[in-house]
Amino acid sequence: MEKMGKDNSISYSTEDGILTIVVDTNKEIGPSASGKTTLVASSGGNASIDVGNDRVLKLGLNLYY
Repeated sequence: MEKMGKDNSISYSTEDGILTIVVDTNKEIGPSASGKTTLVASSGGNASIDVGNDRVLKLGLNLYY
C-alpha cells in the first residue's frame, strides 16, 4: 500500500481498476486550519494517484469531526 496525506495518514492501493483507501479512524492529526473541526485524515489538497494504463487520477479527501 502507498501512503499519502498529512502525516501519511492515508494508505491506498489499486488492483484491477479498484481503488482501496484505508484510514485508521482511531487516530487524529489535529485541528483544522479554522480550528472548528478535528482532522482524522487529509490528503492535504488534491493528491495524484497512478492507477495504471497511463492514467493519473486526483483525490481530495478530508475526514473530520
